[in-house]
Amino acid sequence: MLHFQTLAWIIISSFSFVTSVDKDFYRAAVLELAQFTNISYPAADILRINLEVYEIAAKTAAKHGADIIVFPESGLLPFEKPNRDWMLSFIEDIPDPKKEVVNPCEQESQFRDLPILRRLSCLARNNHIWVVANTVDFKKCDINTNCIKNKHSENCTSCPDDGHFFYNTNVVFNRDGIFVVKYYKRHLYFEAEMNTPDFPEDAYFDTEFGKFTTVICFDLNFKESVQALDEPGVLNVAYPTYWFDHTPFIFFATPYQQAWSMANNVNLIAADANFPPTGSLGSGIYTPNKGALVYTHNPDGRSKLLISNVPKRPDSSVRVNDLGPLKFFIDNGKVTPMEGEEKPVFKKECLTTVLKDAENLTDYRCSPTTIDHYQFKKLKKLEDNIEICDNSFCCSLSYQAESMDEDYFFGVTGQDMNFKDAFKFGTQSCFLARCDSIEGKACSNFILKSTTIFRRVEIKGNFSVNQTLPFAVDSEVRLTKKDKWTFDKNSQIMYSNFNKKTSLLFFGLHGRRFDHDAIIFKQSNNAPCLSSIWNLFILGFCLSIILLIS
Repeated sequence: MLHFQTLAWIIISSFSFVTSVDKDFYRAAVLELAQFTNISYPAADILRINLEVYEIAAKTAAKHGADIIVFPESGLLPFEKPNRDWMLSFIEDIPDPKKEVVNPCEQESQFRDLPILRRLSCLARNNHIWVVANTVDFKKCDINTNCIKNKHSENCTSCPDDGHFFYNTNVVFNRDGIFVVKYYKRHLYFEAEMNTPDFPEDAYFDTEFGKFTTVICFDLNFKESVQALDEPGVLNVAYPTYWFDHTPFIFFATPYQQAWSMANNVNLIAADANFPPTGSLGSGIYTPNKGALVYTHNPDGRSKLLISNVPKRPDSSVRVNDLGPLKFFIDNGKVTPMEGEEKPVFKKECLTTVLKDAENLTDYRCSPTTIDHYQFKKLKKLEDNIEICDNSFCCSLSYQAESMDEDYFFGVTGQDMNFKDAFKFGTQSCFLARCDSIEGKACSNFILKSTTIFRRVEIKGNFSVNQTLPFAVDSEVRLTKKDKWTFDKNSQIMYSNFNKKTSLLFFGLHGRRFDHDAIIFKQSNNAPCLSSIWNLFILGFCLSIILLIS
């Protein structure tokens, strides 16, 4: 005879499955993790502590009807990695789910030495929920084997000096705990301890509520993540990230996540870390028509679980949030519902000086991105029409404001962007921003708070790009309510604020010309590891000057 609790679980699970199949929406969850990273602890303890938060999040998400949960990039493994040898105590040789069907939770003896894979599989199976998580895959390498595998490649002998490949990897498990997909990160963000796959592949998985692809963090900036959506039926993207916020707000996590979802007409399920000292925060669940269904972007150093209904068809007008989105804090093993709107704890600006320690977990740092190639004009009137051309690319701004007591600038560029002397991005971009000048240099310091009320704003440009991303951000880095602005999916963005007294902080369009992209600095598979998270952060904006070693 079945145990009563087992029978109840089967009934509930069956009901969840039926509703997710029959309804025109599914329910998704993301964990924004303030992870435990103290490397003075044994590796097993670090894993155990972070996995405990994962288990609480998955159990809570399942309790509230979630069909899928996404965890952040590097959520289990500290970003602070002393060296590659140290990583060997963490990472696992992950099998290829294309070659064999495995269920690590059920195959205990086979996966005894792969505790991460086994725990994640059990997380999915025990909570009857799809799981997307990020870890590291370990593969041995010798020159002969690698030459055979890469016989048509010029780099067939490029084994790392230590004989190991370490791949930043997403893994996906279905409701039964079966391992269905793994994906290797294509574009590393100054991750000297990681390797780039010789033959990158897109990854897809079919659920009973829709088809997904998955990418990792920096990948979202490149053409391959857009091309992956060409696969028939792909309407959803599961997105683990460990983002580093950069000014201008084109490169802040949640505005970028929302813009990417809207520009590409897909649902984006994005899970980030929460570590303000490196500007790492910002998670959400997005759909093209409504923008953010639920999100968090707050440098408070706390773990949060977000849950929302998501339309199976991104362009659907169905009301998907009849049950309402949910937000929870997870602190010291305790789950607390978040009442009302989050209270932002942003200061006036994000400091750019790197901290010597991480004691103050709410001391938010962002990294400036060079914008010398922009042409700027300062707004001087309460109402005006401005046009700026950079070569053949022109943008116009038309606006009406209640006051102009703070400095706002209109910036335009048609030139490619040099990002940290490591990447060249093809861009055409124009935006209105609250920013200050420094030493006569226009719009040098982006401000996180504003009080200026714009009644109306319209920006148009003669874009000739592969993709145009829309950005609308209010004071304290809150996403502007979607009922206050529109985007024509091409070259025009409009804002109307005649009824509500909210302050616009940043507004504009960022076009991407992927055929202009190039790698300036190529990371070698033999490169030494960065000695700490701080050097990783410093390298992001100091490569052009000096490599700092702590």
